[in-house]
Amino acid sequence: MIYLILAILLSTAVFVVMRIFGRFNLDNHQALTWNYATSAIIGILMSVSKGTWVAPTTQPWFGLTLILGFWFILTYVLIVESSQRSGVTITSLSSKLSVVIPTLFGIIFLKEALGVTAGIGIILALVALFLVVGGKEKGSEKAPKTTYLLLLPVFIFLSTGIGDVLMKMTEQRNTSGDTIPMIAFIYFISFLFGVALVAYDLIAKKSKWQWKSALGGLALGTVNFFSTCCIYQAMRVFDNVVMFPVYNIGVVCFSALAGWLLFKEKLTWKNYLGLVIAIIAVILITVKL
Repeated sequence: MIYLILAILLSTAVFVVMRIFGRFNLDNHQALTWNYATSAIIGILMSVSKGTWVAPTTQPWFGLTLILGFWFILTYVLIVESSQRSGVTITSLSSKLSVVIPTLFGIIFLKEALGVTAGIGIILALVALFLVVGGKEKGSEKAPKTTYLLLLPVFIFLSTGIGDVLMKMTEQRNTSGDTIPMIAFIYFISFLFGVALVAYDLIAKKSKWQWKSALGGLALGTVNFFSTCCIYQAMRVFDNVVMFPVYNIGVVCFSALAGWLLFKEKLTWKNYLGLVIAIIAVILITVKL
């Protein structure tokens, strides 16, 4: 249980740190790349010190981690932008409603039975996503949302859900007792994609080099690495039908609290209604009767 609690708290901290990036005008792509470098280095150092480092190409999870490494940075680019432009609460809610996707994956590909309550929960989750997307923060003086900003929570919903499925698949292929070498390699792959992204920005003169982004990435990478470790450990203790819904409910609630306390985020009644419906939806999916 301790791993699940830590996963919830650390994942909430990830959203908060991403939100802070905007306060200090950090370059998102540079900060994310430093984040992945930090996570990879921490994982490699821990594995080497324990004598558990393995050659990734010899492991059954090698192919999937290449895909997951790319998927991580794609998802995080979307999450950072949404955290800064739509707020911590809306972003975390959109990402955690993605519990629908691994649930459907289990039903379609793993032949798990879909109960009545789970079916209602999936429908309610989609309704909650609609309410979250449709609501606008009170008192916001920003320009009207473009189609991209309106669809951003939907993109996060899809990418996070697919990422959860890929994480579960890599966990199943990890036959050793230690997931740290695998996590370190995943983040190393994300780092490589990040380097390409930053290089493009600099060459195209879309951004300038920022050393302060390295500091932000260092902070995020440290929290991010241990968050991922706790998630993988929780996967080994709890079944999917328990772990993902409880984890998602926790992150949504704590992120909403953090958004209100730290950033004074003011939501519309639609957003609050979406939050309540989302919690009910995830509970129903958990029951699966």
